[in-house]
Amino acid sequence: MSSLSKESAKENINCYLWILEDDQIYQLQIDGQNLNLEQVKEYKTNSFKAGREDYFQILRFWKTTPLQGILILEGIFPWISQSTGDPDFFLTCEWIKSALINLKFYNRNSNKIALLLGANASLSSDIAALIPTITQELPTVVEINTYLPAILPPNQNQSQINDIANAAVGMYLTDIETGVQTALVNNNIEMASFSAYKIDLLRRVYSIEFLQPPELAVGGLSLMQETFKKYKRLLTPTAKTYNLRLPKGVLLVGPPGTGKSYSAKACSQILGFPLIILEWSNFRSYGNEAEYKLKKLLGLVDRINRVILYLDDFDKGFAGDDDLSRRLAGMLLTWMQERCSEAVVIASANNLDYLPPELTRAGRFDDIFKVDLPNNGERHEIFKIHLGRFDQRFLNGDIFTREEWRRLLKETHRCVGAEIQNIVERAAANTFYAMFPTDVPLINQPPVLEITLSSLLEARQNINPLAIREADKVERMRNKASLQGLPSSPVDDSVYSNGNINIFS
Repeated sequence: MSSLSKESAKENINCYLWILEDDQIYQLQIDGQNLNLEQVKEYKTNSFKAGREDYFQILRFWKTTPLQGILILEGIFPWISQSTGDPDFFLTCEWIKSALINLKFYNRNSNKIALLLGANASLSSDIAALIPTITQELPTVVEINTYLPAILPPNQNQSQINDIANAAVGMYLTDIETGVQTALVNNNIEMASFSAYKIDLLRRVYSIEFLQPPELAVGGLSLMQETFKKYKRLLTPTAKTYNLRLPKGVLLVGPPGTGKSYSAKACSQILGFPLIILEWSNFRSYGNEAEYKLKKLLGLVDRINRVILYLDDFDKGFAGDDDLSRRLAGMLLTWMQERCSEAVVIASANNLDYLPPELTRAGRFDDIFKVDLPNNGERHEIFKIHLGRFDQRFLNGDIFTREEWRRLLKETHRCVGAEIQNIVERAAANTFYAMFPTDVPLINQPPVLEITLSSLLEARQNINPLAIREADKVERMRNKASLQGLPSSPVDDSVYSNGNINIFS
């Protein structure tokens, strides 16, 4: 609105704003960098509203007033964008549509423009052809680069401006200006603060989690990681000369806790792409706004370009098998098929039975991986990763003997990565309690937290693994995933493989 007011002022055109909530007209005036509102006294409102049409008397006023310029109408869209079964609401909607059409033709040769403003600029089909729709797209990195010098301190060089512009992709210019002011310290931009502002903004606007490429260790799933490394080669200019492209989508299928979310983070780390995490089932709660919300999110993904869109619990969004779920799936598939951005879509599912058949046929998701229960060698790696967080001895080698490891791995058979993490965290906490049975003194160099095999075995007794507790359901998931999914892990060839046990020793 501020930009429109500035452009109008340059062309000597008056700009007005009408808001449904208070039924007043304000003239927008630019004073330097400030936007001021001055009430227009020619517009007289009636405090008594006999009918709903009286709330929109602005349409009658603008038709006959001698005032000229641009009138911005805020709050009209919900009345003209959707059908309703309420007779009174329907009659009001039809009256507003007729008034807008009359306004268009009556003021055709005058210096008047009525501009409808709204977040979801959708129109019913009967007037869509008469009212052009303009969507404000997210600015490109080139547009941001051009805009930044006007709001940055003069001591910023072009390299710094480029870094800020790349970090700001996915934000509107006004949000970028606010983010710059938030992160400005001693005439310098703190990129960590700017990134935190952007992450919080995207969370509030899009209801997503936005993560920069993490640094993490992944236990197992080596075949899947190798595939992600191959994807990185498809981003090179040489691959583009052969018309090679990234896959349209990757589907991860397997029981809960096997590391599907962790795999998406591993892909983010390997490709160096930021990660957008979205609970797909949340779209069902948006009702009539769901398709608009999805379209807006996909626009964000396209603008950021090199990003991973991770759709968590993808199957839960189709549990109701309703029309909304299928429309959302159709919109997503069309976008995946036609998009030009280099985004990678990763979706995770526990139960393939919930997914519509068209989602799993060839050509939809290029790669489908079965993320299975970790084998002995993978559980050994996962244990060492989590043990190293608390007991640094495990970062430098194996503290347990092979026999001790074999005992632990046998006791944790059918445990998934999430359950192994829980076992280690319980054991670490119990070890801490034993070291400090009462008060915890303030120590400059606290002693090493030495996690023992017995503490891990004790912690194991306190959990009941899902693959044992719900064995039938988990086996159905695994069998279904085996029919369509590629293995994400090779055959266990570690020293802890069941085939490597010498039963005669």
